Amino acid sequence: MVSDVNWGEPMKVYRSILTAGTACLALCVGTTAWADYVGYSVSEDGRAPLPERVDDIEAKYLLNVEWGEYAGRKSRLGVLEVDNTSSAGSFTVSGPYGDYASSGGSTVPVNGIEAIVIDSLNRTGRFRLVERTELNSVLGEQDLAASGRVAAPSGAKTGNVLGAQYLVQVVITDYESDVGGKSMGGIGGLVGRAGGILGGIKTKKGHGRVGLNVRLIDAETSEIVFTKQIESVIKESGLTFGGFGITGGGGLGGFVDEYSKTPVGQAVIAGVNEGVFELIKQIGEATAQGSVVKADANQIFVNLGADSVAVGDTLRVVEMGEALIDPETGISLGGSETVVGEIAVAQVNEKYSIATPVSLSKVPARGDKVVATKAAEPMQFASSWTPPK
Repeated sequence: MVSDVNWGEPMKVYRSILTAGTACLALCVGTTAWADYVGYSVSEDGRAPLPERVDDIEAKYLLNVEWGEYAGRKSRLGVLEVDNTSSAGSFTVSGPYGDYASSGGSTVPVNGIEAIVIDSLNRTGRFRLVERTELNSVLGEQDLAASGRVAAPSGAKTGNVLGAQYLVQVVITDYESDVGGKSMGGIGGLVGRAGGILGGIKTKKGHGRVGLNVRLIDAETSEIVFTKQIESVIKESGLTFGGFGITGGGGLGGFVDEYSKTPVGQAVIAGVNEGVFELIKQIGEATAQGSVVKADANQIFVNLGADSVAVGDTLRVVEMGEALIDPETGISLGGSETVVGEIAVAQVNEKYSIATPVSLSKVPARGDKVVATKAAEPMQFASSWTPPK
């Protein structure tokens, strides 16, 4: 009779088989090349992979975005100051002496939004960010060290500032923090040195709307290579925001934490996430490419580190010919290229790698270009969009 059967042992065996099968599946998946989705819309109950086109997705689903795992080459980006061309006024978020300040009303916190842009780009894991908005401070520190007034071993050295391949700029074209709903109290103000409140941000409960123009600029030619106009509208209040890495601490953390609780702040965050998603589609995957630092018959040092190549990768060495300069613009049009041969990466360090010859017609020269023969990691998007709960 069924009631006489002891199901305990068979169930234990079944669970063991299931566990072993799951472990085998995980092992098999782990040994094959697989690219994660570019990004996920996340809620408290789960996450949903984003499709390639996100223009028609409601902003509330782009407020909390989790970026997929990525282990490929990273492009160097510099983030420019946020520009505000909307009818709303601008203000600068405070630093050492308080959280934030505003002249009141619907005003745009330009460097607070800049911090949000930098944080979102950084969390993707696809870019190396180089400082541009505070570059004068960096150069000033280097100049101070070079003046001899700072102890030489501790001074900042010149000549090590990394150049950006691309510059990113966000322009605020529309900004409304009082779209419907009833008025709420301000979310704070700047407490000055004397302890006086210098201003506050007035918000409205309910709706927030922002227009963003995201621009990608070639740092070498200053050409705008991509631009996207984004309209982001949050139609409800009380949405939960997962938070940034910069919140809760010093600097702009306190401001961004409070700003992310307002409808217009959430509209900005969702719009920035959409803009970053579009930038990833433009330059978020690329074949590793660098230059020879020095070389001899046995070893070739290249300026590709752990974020670009791995041991065993093959690199093609290319000798660059004379640059062709456009007489009308003065811009390089490129030049002839001669393949010298291939090298294999034998040792990888944080910022550089050492390779050995595979098939070379001559010893590479300093400045020769190296290009990975392995294709870039492909981007993965959901075939359709199903919002998370």
